[in-house]
Amino acid sequence: MSKYYYYYKSEHKMAIEEDAAEFDYKKHDKKDHCEKHDKKDHCEKHDKKNHCDKHDKKDHKKESSKLVEFAYQTFDPITPLVLPLNFPLSTQPQAIATVTLTDVEKGNVVWLNGLYHVNNNSPEFADVITRIYRGNISPGNLIYQSIVEIDAEGNDDATESVSQFVDVIPADAKNVTYYLTAQKGQFAEDLNVFAYGPITFTAAEIKQ
Repeated sequence: MSKYYYYYKSEHKMAIEEDAAEFDYKKHDKKDHCEKHDKKDHCEKHDKKNHCDKHDKKDHKKESSKLVEFAYQTFDPITPLVLPLNFPLSTQPQAIATVTLTDVEKGNVVWLNGLYHVNNNSPEFADVITRIYRGNISPGNLIYQSIVEIDAEGNDDATESVSQFVDVIPADAKNVTYYLTAQKGQFAEDLNVFAYGPITFTAAEIKQ
């Protein structure tokens, strides 16, 4: 009996050890699986974060612009109640304001903004032409032009001219001067049209 009992105990012990080994093996597999899963999730999150960071950084770099230089000129920010008549316009372009940017860079853009006021003291309407020139006042350097019709005296004969334009700096530019000009239309030579303040002209060089 003891021999059979001993054999049974040994067999039972072996069965327990086999079960334990199998249990440890499963536990080991589960642990490895979790570690791999966690590592995979971590890598995926890390990769996703890196991808998003790079994507955001790239987009931010692509969309950002930098102000390089700013120039401006202003006249008469506060005008009297009686409109001044000290700046009569002719049919030729007259400089209302001038701004200069120094050491400009090819490919940068210049954001130009101009503002002045006009008064027509004539019995009939008049055309007022606003222009912006780059370099000097000549037809070949004209980069912007607008035409506004001003009503006759006693009607809507006082108004403002607003200009806004973006100029691309050419390859041969170093110091660039912009001229904001005003003039009457060619058929308004005998009309009394005046420019007055507030006058503001700005130029901002922007690197893209």
